[in-house]
Amino acid sequence: MAFSDYDSFKQHFNLTEMDIENIYQNLKNKTNIAPASSEIVVVLALLYGLISLVAVLGNGLVILVVLTKNNMQTLTNIFIANLACSDVALGIFVIPFQFQTAILQRWVVAEFMCNMAPFVKNLSVNVSVLSLTLIAIDRYMAVLHPLHAGFRKTVAIVVLLIIWLVSTLSAVPYALFHTIESMFKLKDLPERKMCVVKWPSENFRTLYGAYLILLQYVVPLSIITFSYIRITCRIWGNALPGNETCLPRGRARNNNRKKVGNHFLVRVVGSKKIEE
Repeated sequence: MAFSDYDSFKQHFNLTEMDIENIYQNLKNKTNIAPASSEIVVVLALLYGLISLVAVLGNGLVILVVLTKNNMQTLTNIFIANLACSDVALGIFVIPFQFQTAILQRWVVAEFMCNMAPFVKNLSVNVSVLSLTLIAIDRYMAVLHPLHAGFRKTVAIVVLLIIWLVSTLSAVPYALFHTIESMFKLKDLPERKMCVVKWPSENFRTLYGAYLILLQYVVPLSIITFSYIRITCRIWGNALPGNETCLPRGRARNNNRKKVGNHFLVRVVGSKKIEE
Protein backbone atom coordinates (compact mmCIF):
# COMPACT_ATOMS: atom_id res chain seq x y z
CA MET A 1 0.00 0.00 0.00
CA ALA A 2 1.34 3.37 -0.96
CA PHE A 3 0.58 6.68 0.71
CA SER A 4 0.88 9.88 -1.23
CA ASP A 5 0.81 12.17 1.78
CA TYR A 6 2.09 12.28 5.30
CA ASP A 7 -1.29 12.63 7.01
CA SER A 8 -2.85 9.57 5.37
CA PHE A 9 0.15 7.45 6.38
CA LYS A 10 0.00 8.68 9.96
CA GLN A 11 -3.75 8.23 10.24
CA HIS A 12 -3.82 4.76 8.65
CA PHE A 13 -1.36 3.31 11.17
CA ASN A 14 -2.52 5.51 14.06
CA LEU A 15 1.00 6.86 14.63
CA THR A 16 2.13 9.62 16.95
CA GLU A 17 4.81 12.17 16.16
CA MET A 18 7.20 10.16 18.32
CA ASP A 19 6.47 7.03 16.29
CA ILE A 20 7.18 8.94 13.09
CA GLU A 21 10.46 10.21 14.51
CA ASN A 22 11.53 6.66 15.47
CA ILE A 23 10.71 5.44 11.97
CA TYR A 24 12.71 8.28 10.50
CA GLN A 25 15.77 7.56 12.64
CA ASN A 26 15.67 3.84 11.85
CA LEU A 27 15.48 4.49 8.12
CA LYS A 28 18.14 7.18 8.24
CA ASN A 29 20.64 4.87 9.97
CA LYS A 30 20.28 2.15 7.33
CA THR A 31 23.25 1.96 4.99
CA ASN A 32 21.97 -0.91 2.84
CA ILE A 33 19.49 0.11 0.13
CA ALA A 34 17.70 -3.23 0.49
CA PRO A 35 15.69 -4.05 3.63
CA ALA A 36 17.10 -7.59 3.65
CA SER A 37 20.61 -8.63 4.64
CA SER A 38 23.26 -9.02 1.95
CA GLU A 39 23.28 -12.81 2.42
CA ILE A 40 19.56 -13.05 1.74
CA VAL A 41 19.90 -10.78 -1.27
CA VAL A 42 22.60 -13.02 -2.75
CA VAL A 43 20.57 -16.19 -2.19
CA LEU A 44 17.41 -14.68 -3.67
CA ALA A 45 19.35 -13.26 -6.61
CA LEU A 46 20.74 -16.71 -7.40
CA LEU A 47 17.32 -18.36 -7.08
CA TYR A 48 15.46 -15.78 -9.14
CA GLY A 49 18.25 -15.74 -11.72
CA LEU A 50 18.27 -19.52 -11.99
CA ILE A 51 14.49 -19.69 -12.36
CA SER A 52 14.51 -17.00 -15.02
CA LEU A 53 17.39 -18.63 -16.92
CA VAL A 54 15.79 -22.08 -16.88
CA ALA A 55 12.44 -20.63 -17.94
CA VAL A 56 13.95 -18.85 -20.94
CA LEU A 57 16.48 -21.46 -22.09
CA GLY A 58 14.39 -24.55 -21.35
CA ASN A 59 11.22 -23.31 -22.96
CA GLY A 60 13.18 -21.69 -25.78
CA LEU A 61 14.71 -25.09 -26.55
CA VAL A 62 11.25 -26.66 -26.66
CA ILE A 63 10.09 -24.02 -29.14
CA LEU A 64 13.21 -24.47 -31.27
CA VAL A 65 12.84 -28.26 -31.45
CA VAL A 66 9.18 -28.08 -32.44
CA LEU A 67 9.87 -25.45 -35.11
CA THR A 68 12.88 -27.18 -36.67
CA LYS A 69 11.95 -30.87 -36.44
CA ASN A 70 9.15 -31.92 -38.76
CA ASN A 71 8.58 -35.18 -36.91
CA MET A 72 7.98 -33.18 -33.71
CA GLN A 73 5.28 -31.00 -35.22
CA THR A 74 2.35 -32.91 -33.80
CA LEU A 75 -0.69 -31.05 -32.56
CA THR A 76 0.08 -31.75 -28.92
CA ASN A 77 3.69 -30.59 -29.32
CA ILE A 78 2.53 -27.39 -31.03
CA PHE A 79 0.20 -26.73 -28.10
CA ILE A 80 3.11 -27.38 -25.73
CA ALA A 81 5.30 -24.98 -27.72
CA ASN A 82 2.55 -22.39 -27.39
CA LEU A 83 2.63 -22.97 -23.64
CA ALA A 84 6.41 -22.54 -23.72
CA CYS A 85 6.07 -19.15 -25.44
CA SER A 86 4.11 -17.78 -22.51
CA ASP A 87 6.70 -19.14 -20.07
CA VAL A 88 9.54 -17.46 -21.99
CA ALA A 89 7.71 -14.14 -21.70
CA LEU A 90 7.30 -14.78 -17.99
CA GLY A 91 11.01 -15.43 -17.56
CA ILE A 92 12.02 -12.27 -19.43
CA PHE A 93 9.46 -9.66 -18.40
CA VAL A 94 8.14 -10.77 -15.00
CA ILE A 95 10.58 -12.71 -12.82
CA PRO A 96 13.44 -10.14 -12.86
CA PHE A 97 11.11 -7.29 -11.90
CA GLN A 98 9.47 -9.30 -9.14
CA PHE A 99 12.95 -9.83 -7.73
CA GLN A 100 13.87 -6.14 -7.65
CA THR A 101 10.52 -5.26 -6.07
CA ALA A 102 10.80 -7.97 -3.42
CA ILE A 103 14.35 -6.97 -2.49
CA LEU A 104 14.27 -3.18 -2.74
CA GLN A 105 10.62 -2.66 -1.77
CA ARG A 106 10.45 0.09 -4.39
CA TRP A 107 10.30 0.54 -8.16
CA VAL A 108 13.67 1.49 -9.63
CA VAL A 109 13.32 0.52 -13.31
CA ALA A 110 11.63 2.28 -16.22
CA GLU A 111 8.11 3.45 -15.49
CA PHE A 112 6.60 1.74 -18.55
CA MET A 113 7.66 -1.61 -17.08
CA CYS A 114 5.24 -0.96 -14.21
CA ASN A 115 2.50 -1.44 -16.80
CA MET A 116 4.29 -4.06 -18.88
CA ALA A 117 5.29 -6.54 -16.16
CA PRO A 118 1.81 -7.07 -14.62
CA PHE A 119 0.30 -7.23 -18.11
CA VAL A 120 2.73 -9.91 -19.31
CA LYS A 121 2.32 -11.83 -16.06
CA ASN A 122 -1.46 -12.01 -16.43
CA LEU A 123 -1.17 -12.71 -20.17
CA SER A 124 1.20 -15.60 -19.50
CA VAL A 125 -1.11 -17.13 -16.91
CA ASN A 126 -4.08 -16.87 -19.28
CA VAL A 127 -2.21 -18.46 -22.19
CA SER A 128 -0.80 -21.24 -20.00
CA VAL A 129 -4.14 -22.21 -18.51
CA LEU A 130 -6.00 -22.08 -21.82
CA SER A 131 -3.23 -24.07 -23.54
CA LEU A 132 -3.46 -26.79 -20.89
CA THR A 133 -7.21 -26.84 -21.43
CA LEU A 134 -6.71 -27.19 -25.18
CA ILE A 135 -4.28 -30.08 -24.65
CA ALA A 136 -6.86 -31.82 -22.44
CA ILE A 137 -9.52 -31.43 -25.14
CA ASP A 138 -7.13 -32.80 -27.79
CA ARG A 139 -6.34 -35.85 -25.63
CA TYR A 140 -10.04 -36.35 -24.93
CA MET A 141 -10.79 -36.42 -28.65
CA ALA A 142 -7.83 -38.72 -29.33
CA VAL A 143 -8.92 -41.34 -26.81
CA LEU A 144 -12.71 -41.20 -26.92
CA HIS A 145 -13.21 -40.27 -30.57
CA PRO A 146 -10.14 -41.59 -32.44
CA LEU A 147 -11.75 -41.42 -35.88
CA HIS A 148 -12.67 -37.77 -35.43
CA ALA A 149 -9.83 -36.77 -33.15
CA GLY A 150 -7.76 -33.64 -33.09
CA PHE A 151 -7.77 -30.39 -34.98
CA ARG A 152 -6.81 -29.72 -38.55
CA LYS A 153 -3.86 -27.42 -39.06
CA THR A 154 -5.94 -24.39 -39.97
CA VAL A 155 -8.36 -24.97 -37.09
CA ALA A 156 -5.48 -25.37 -34.64
CA ILE A 157 -3.93 -22.08 -35.78
CA VAL A 158 -7.26 -20.29 -35.42
CA VAL A 159 -7.78 -21.71 -31.93
CA LEU A 160 -4.30 -20.62 -30.83
CA LEU A 161 -4.88 -17.13 -32.21
CA ILE A 162 -8.15 -16.96 -30.29
CA ILE A 163 -6.35 -18.02 -27.10
CA TRP A 164 -3.80 -15.24 -27.49
CA LEU A 165 -6.48 -12.70 -28.36
CA VAL A 166 -8.66 -13.58 -25.36
CA SER A 167 -5.62 -13.70 -23.08
CA THR A 168 -4.38 -10.32 -24.28
CA LEU A 169 -7.73 -8.58 -23.93
CA SER A 170 -8.22 -10.12 -20.49
CA ALA A 171 -4.85 -8.76 -19.32
CA VAL A 172 -5.31 -5.21 -20.68
CA PRO A 173 -6.73 -3.81 -17.40
CA TYR A 174 -3.43 -4.64 -15.68
CA ALA A 175 -1.61 -2.50 -18.22
CA LEU A 176 -4.11 0.34 -17.97
CA PHE A 177 -4.48 0.67 -14.22
CA HIS A 178 -0.96 0.05 -12.92
CA THR A 179 0.92 3.24 -12.19
CA ILE A 180 3.93 4.62 -10.38
CA GLU A 181 3.02 6.30 -7.11
CA SER A 182 5.45 8.15 -4.90
CA MET A 183 5.45 7.54 -1.20
CA PHE A 184 5.28 10.75 0.81
CA LYS A 185 8.68 12.26 1.52
CA LEU A 186 9.68 11.83 5.17
CA LYS A 187 11.94 14.75 6.08
CA ASP A 188 15.23 14.44 4.17
CA LEU A 189 14.93 10.74 3.29
CA PRO A 190 14.94 9.80 -0.42
CA GLU A 191 11.53 9.59 -2.02
CA ARG A 192 10.33 6.03 -2.64
CA LYS A 193 8.35 5.08 -5.74
CA MET A 194 6.05 2.07 -5.86
CA CYS A 195 4.25 0.30 -8.70
CA VAL A 196 0.64 -0.01 -7.60
CA VAL A 197 -2.69 -0.87 -9.18
CA LYS A 198 -5.48 1.68 -8.90
CA TRP A 199 -8.79 0.30 -10.12
CA PRO A 200 -11.36 2.81 -11.41
CA SER A 201 -13.94 1.56 -8.91
CA GLU A 202 -14.55 -1.17 -6.38
CA ASN A 203 -17.28 -2.66 -8.58
CA PHE A 204 -14.87 -2.94 -11.51
CA ARG A 205 -12.31 -4.63 -9.28
CA THR A 206 -14.90 -7.15 -8.05
CA LEU A 207 -16.29 -7.95 -11.51
CA TYR A 208 -12.87 -8.19 -13.11
CA GLY A 209 -11.64 -10.44 -10.31
CA ALA A 210 -14.65 -12.72 -10.73
CA TYR A 211 -14.05 -12.85 -14.50
CA LEU A 212 -10.41 -13.86 -13.99
CA ILE A 213 -11.42 -16.59 -11.53
CA LEU A 214 -13.75 -18.03 -14.16
CA LEU A 215 -11.22 -17.68 -16.99
CA GLN A 216 -8.14 -18.89 -15.14
CA TYR A 217 -9.59 -21.43 -12.72
CA VAL A 218 -13.23 -22.52 -12.76
CA VAL A 219 -13.83 -23.11 -16.49
CA PRO A 220 -10.39 -24.63 -17.31
CA LEU A 221 -10.42 -26.85 -14.22
CA SER A 222 -13.90 -28.12 -15.05
CA ILE A 223 -12.96 -28.96 -18.64
CA ILE A 224 -9.63 -30.54 -17.71
CA THR A 225 -11.16 -32.59 -14.90
CA PHE A 226 -14.02 -33.83 -17.08
CA SER A 227 -11.68 -34.69 -19.96
CA TYR A 228 -9.20 -36.71 -17.93
CA ILE A 229 -11.88 -38.49 -15.92
CA ARG A 230 -13.46 -39.66 -19.17
CA ILE A 231 -10.04 -40.66 -20.53
CA THR A 232 -9.31 -42.63 -17.36
CA CYS A 233 -12.67 -44.37 -17.56
CA ARG A 234 -12.08 -45.33 -21.19
CA ILE A 235 -8.60 -46.71 -20.49
CA TRP A 236 -9.77 -48.63 -17.44
CA GLY A 237 -12.76 -49.89 -19.39
CA ASN A 238 -10.42 -51.28 -22.04
CA ALA A 239 -8.05 -52.79 -19.48
CA LEU A 240 -10.76 -54.62 -17.50
CA PRO A 241 -12.83 -57.05 -19.64
CA GLY A 242 -16.52 -56.78 -18.91
CA ASN A 243 -16.10 -53.51 -16.99
CA GLU A 244 -18.77 -51.16 -18.28
CA THR A 245 -18.97 -48.83 -15.28
CA CYS A 246 -17.66 -45.82 -17.16
CA LEU A 247 -19.11 -46.78 -20.52
CA PRO A 248 -22.73 -47.92 -20.26
CA ARG A 249 -22.68 -49.14 -23.84
CA GLY A 250 -19.10 -50.39 -23.73
CA ARG A 251 -19.91 -53.90 -24.93
CA ALA A 252 -21.81 -52.61 -27.94
CA ARG A 253 -18.96 -50.26 -28.82
CA ASN A 254 -16.25 -52.88 -28.37
CA ASN A 255 -16.65 -54.26 -31.89
CA ASN A 256 -16.33 -50.78 -33.37
CA ARG A 257 -13.17 -50.11 -31.36
CA LYS A 258 -11.60 -53.29 -32.73
CA LYS A 259 -12.03 -52.00 -36.27
CA VAL A 260 -9.99 -48.90 -35.48
CA GLY A 261 -7.61 -50.53 -33.01
CA ASN A 262 -4.41 -49.63 -34.78
CA HIS A 263 -5.40 -46.01 -35.25
CA PHE A 264 -6.53 -45.76 -31.64
CA LEU A 265 -3.21 -47.17 -30.37
CA VAL A 266 -1.21 -44.65 -32.36
CA ARG A 267 -3.31 -41.78 -30.96
CA VAL A 268 -2.83 -42.94 -27.37
CA VAL A 269 0.93 -43.41 -27.59
CA GLY A 270 1.74 -40.40 -29.68
CA SER A 271 0.02 -37.45 -31.27
CA LYS A 272 -1.79 -37.18 -34.52
CA LYS A 273 0.30 -35.48 -37.24
CA ILE A 274 -1.04 -32.15 -38.44
CA GLU A 275 -3.49 -32.61 -41.25
CA GLU A 276 -2.63 -30.29 -44.08
